Amino acid sequence: MVAAWCGPAFAVLLGVGWVFVGGFLPPHSPGAGGEEIAAFYQSDPHRIRFGLLLFMWGSALYLPFAGVLTVQMRRVEGRFPVWTYTQLMASAGNVITLTFPTLFWATAAFRLDRHPDLIQLLNDLAWTPFVAMTSPFLLIPLCMAIIGFADKSDTPLFPRWACYLFLFIDFLLMPGGLIIFFKSGPFAWNGLFGIYIPLAAWGTWFFLTTYLLIKAIKRQAGEECQPLSAAAS
Repeated sequence: MVAAWCGPAFAVLLGVGWVFVGGFLPPHSPGAGGEEIAAFYQSDPHRIRFGLLLFMWGSALYLPFAGVLTVQMRRVEGRFPVWTYTQLMASAGNVITLTFPTLFWATAAFRLDRHPDLIQLLNDLAWTPFVAMTSPFLLIPLCMAIIGFADKSDTPLFPRWACYLFLFIDFLLMPGGLIIFFKSGPFAWNGLFGIYIPLAAWGTWFFLTTYLLIKAIKRQAGEECQPLSAAAS
């Protein structure tokens, strides 16, 4: 249960650090010049660095969340947990996708006497994988849907409606990869399809998964305590 609640804690630190302290949402335009990008980091570098530090600390909390997700999926899949372990590897890749852009943003804010074009380069190196590198995460809802559709128990870990929603969430995340073609418009990294719809889809998946995990853990605890209650009566 502690590992499951690491998920919401991860989301809180992510939001506080990246959005409210770091000020990275709404994103600046990918078409902005080096001087404008450098001015963003020079405006309040200590605040930006502290926000990114919270972001990095929060990223670590995704690992126990992925661990408990793996355990619950393994219980359903049985002897040959191919999709469970695929999800686990994808979750590890997802943490890398979060961590390295954070380090590039932090590097951009670290040495502000660089030429503005170099700060812009570091900024691009952060935003591009952060939004466009959807490949690790796309596997996670897919693996969950596969296991959910194969789960024939009376109380499945992932209800069928949730499995269809997971697949739809994958569909909504795919446009994030298109940001490598656009510097403006809805498919740029600051656009509707570039970040806002994928971010909303990811948040929906994350909090739904947290709810289903906590529900499954409580149900599992009740099933394990049931024989003891029967013996006591």
